[in-house]
Formats: sequence, structure tokens, C-alpha cells
Amino acid sequence: MSKNWIIVIIAVSFLGCKTEVSVPKPKNLMAEDIYLDLFFELELLRVYQNRGTSSAVIDSLYEQIFEEYDADSALFRSTHQYFQSQISDQQIRTDSVIARIEREVVRFDKLDSLKAQEKSINE
Repeated sequence: MSKNWIIVIIAVSFLGCKTEVSVPKPKNLMAEDIYLDLFFELELLRVYQNRGTSSAVIDSLYEQIFEEYDADSALFRSTHQYFQSQISDQQIRTDSVIARIEREVVRFDKLDSLKAQEKSINE
């Protein structure tokens, strides 16, 4: 499952990056470290969603994530488009997000395994 997400993330990052396109720097460009944290959390939210988390929970978490970073989807989108236009740098950014997601998915899997063990013990 985690390999599928890695492929999806890479594909999404490259779809907008086939050729270097001059994208003007947004007036409200997010700091790169904040952008990376937000990018990570939004992608991690997709993992939750694909694991069956309810839409209401996903929507609530989505809003909470943006509030936490004092941002909105338009600010993230414009920053993301700008960073995507920098192909080699964006590949490095994307790789770092993928690595973080992989570590988090391992934690999810361990937690799921522990829950399954606990359930079988209690039965």
C-alpha cells in the first residue's frame, strides 16, 4: 500500500513539472520548511482517507491542518505551483516528503498490528 502512495506522489509532482515553466513567485510565498510540513500533512491525510477514515473526520482534519499553519488552500496551491516549476529542487522536496510518509506509514502498520493482536487476545 505504501509503495502505491509513493508512486502517486511522485506522479503528481511530475505531472506539473514536465518542462521547466517560468512561474512567477507569489507575493505570499510560504517559507519552504512550512510548505514541506504542510505538504507532508496533506499527503498523510490522503493516506488516512484511503485507509477508510470517514469524510467528516477528513474534512475536519483538513481545516485543522490549514489553521495550524495559518494558511489556506489557495496559498498552498500557489506556493506548490511555484515550487513545482523548479524541477530538480522540487524532486528533492518531494523525496523528503515521501521519506517522512514512509516512516509514518510504518507507524500506522505497527499500530494496526498491535490493535489486531489486542483484539485477538481479548476474544
